[in-house]
Amino acid sequence: YGTFDFIVVGAGSTGSIVASRLSEVESYEILLLEAGDFDDDLTDIPYVAHLLQLSDRNWGYLTTPQKNSCFGRKNRQCPYARGKVLGGSGTITGLAYTRGNKGDYDKWKSMGNFGWSFDDLLSYFKKMENFESDSIDRTYRGFGGPLNVAYKIPKQDISELISSASDLGFRYVKDYNAKDQIGISRVQRSTKCGKRVSGSTAYVRPSMNRHNFNLTLKAFVTKIVIDKPNKSAKGVEFIKDGKKYVAFSRKEVIVSGGAVNSPQLLMLSGIGPVDELRKHNIPIIQVLPVGQYMKDHPSFKIYYRSNQTLPKESLRNLLKEYVQGEGMLTNTENTLTYIYMNLENKSSSVPDLEFVLSANTPVPKSIPEASNLKKDIEDYFKNINGQTDYSFQVFVLHPESVGTVTLQSNDPRDFPLIDIAIFENPKDLELIYKATKIFDLLEQATFAKKIDLKRLDFGFCNEFERNSKAYWYCAIQKLAYCEYHMTSTVRMGPRNDPFAVVDNKLKVYGIDNLRVADCSIMPSIVSGHPNSGCFVIGEKVADVVKADHQTS
Repeated sequence: YGTFDFIVVGAGSTGSIVASRLSEVESYEILLLEAGDFDDDLTDIPYVAHLLQLSDRNWGYLTTPQKNSCFGRKNRQCPYARGKVLGGSGTITGLAYTRGNKGDYDKWKSMGNFGWSFDDLLSYFKKMENFESDSIDRTYRGFGGPLNVAYKIPKQDISELISSASDLGFRYVKDYNAKDQIGISRVQRSTKCGKRVSGSTAYVRPSMNRHNFNLTLKAFVTKIVIDKPNKSAKGVEFIKDGKKYVAFSRKEVIVSGGAVNSPQLLMLSGIGPVDELRKHNIPIIQVLPVGQYMKDHPSFKIYYRSNQTLPKESLRNLLKEYVQGEGMLTNTENTLTYIYMNLENKSSSVPDLEFVLSANTPVPKSIPEASNLKKDIEDYFKNINGQTDYSFQVFVLHPESVGTVTLQSNDPRDFPLIDIAIFENPKDLELIYKATKIFDLLEQATFAKKIDLKRLDFGFCNEFERNSKAYWYCAIQKLAYCEYHMTSTVRMGPRNDPFAVVDNKLKVYGIDNLRVADCSIMPSIVSGHPNSGCFVIGEKVADVVKADHQTS
């Protein structure tokens, strides 16, 4: 297929940035390979995210049958959406822009990953951002970068909601992406004029007119070409339009397939746990704990009705508002606020829970189909549809449970085995149960009483006393799922870290000229939706690669 200086595998949130930034060096010839096709006007619309997850722009993965969760899903298998499109998962999922907590990144450094503290990364966060707000502490935020970030302005007046939260002990935090995170905040999203902003729109498309930027779509990478005697990456094999191609690299191969596809590709190429490679008759090149440390955010949502008459928009009005950058179509849900708190350690500045309050949230008809639901759970969603005025969702930000990504076979076309292992550690289930007490608090707030906010019954778990611990455990284990926030399957760490696969320059241990750059390298999961972390990894590693090759 040709020879290039750098081959980047995967045009998701990280790979898009890596390829774009490396192409700024005119002497570098870049090849960016993406298994999916272009994004388009439809993917620009935030509200259609659930529909996109039913399309060929989603890989369509299911988890392995779960022992402690996904009880409301057929065969106890939860769906696991991953983007197969330019921009990756950032093109088909939510738009939340949450960096996480300063303590998350400082923890990375304390684990031996020098250069990855919050202070080390702040300049990259600022470099990539164009934050649409003047009344913000400029110490922490960026203005003029390629990635547009904006406050989501809900139609509802949320001042009373914020005031009610203050009565319950949640202080108002103007910018959760700055110094402090604990408290209630308005929502920030990666949008511009109401349209989705992704790695594609912000980085790839502006780079496509560069002579040295080569983008190949519908290119399914099946193997990294490795010179076995020298243990050095030389290129990649991929399939396009039914034909097999080989592309060679003069300098490096950078794998940015995401936390599912990156470990799969490494293992198919002979890099992984020895037992896993032997089981599938894959020649062993480098033994590393690939796919053995998976983290994600377990999530649980309940729905409410009120005495409010919330406006029902006509399609005509929705489209008119969308053109103006406003209205329901500009968000995946009508999210009002985020609340961050540490339930277990009130004095901690790092939250262990995130709550998301959304308003006027009819359940999109695509959700049951996209969610592999059993009939009783599907009936629950059908019954509450049209009644829901609000929803309240909780995320466990730092779960104890550890999942895995392994191979189904040595055939690249076979989906990997994704064991999310939600509630493998019972502490995570207990924490969500404790969080339901915050749901009760919400109903007692002044804001809630004024609109007579009432939780909608599940319609199942009736064998248990309502609101008993057993009742909540039953509901949580039926409805909880992971938020598609997978990290850490190709973990960054020092050589003595038993789960480390890459070093602090994201170089794969024992293999020259091979890096991994995406959320799979996160040593631990962050306190928020990790897409902005994926972006900052791309900005950081692009500079690291440039520096390595300009000094070598």
